[in-house]
Amino acid sequence: MQPITEKLITLKNAWMASHVTDAEFPTPLSEKGLHLYQLAHSELSAEIIDSITSPNESSLTFYPVDCHPLTIRYALVYSSYWQQEKQQQAIVEYLTQIMFEADANAQLYVGFYNSKPAATGMIYTDINDDEKVSLVSDIHALPLPNQTQLMQDMEQYLLNVAQQISTTVILQK
Repeated sequence: MQPITEKLITLKNAWMASHVTDAEFPTPLSEKGLHLYQLAHSELSAEIIDSITSPNESSLTFYPVDCHPLTIRYALVYSSYWQQEKQQQAIVEYLTQIMFEADANAQLYVGFYNSKPAATGMIYTDINDDEKVSLVSDIHALPLPNQTQLMQDMEQYLLNVAQQISTTVILQK
């Protein structure tokens, strides 16, 4: 992996962990959720995206997560990545601890399908040598018959958003 890729993933993971590790009284369930998240993300790979095609018409409507109700929807959809209900509960507990600041480097997104939350994703942006670099990650969709298409739609949307704000775009999956 290239140094910039490793740096961005490390920064994103530290930001994600900070919502539990910096909490004064984190719950045991949120700590378990953080551990499950970190374990799942340790198995992912990343690549710099050289060319991004124009998005096709999507079946999703995209919303940046900017309030707690959308954080809950994000957590519920993303938790479906885990098969066991206890793991899903831990992930929901963990992800609902996320707090947003106006100047945060991360932006979470929820994609709605037929007016219901169905897909998630994140763009984490940082500055490296005076260049903006974005990491697109955490793409997942509910286990619906069109799950693969929903994930592709989310990925394409996020890559296009990232390309508009950054000179380098990295995809983690």
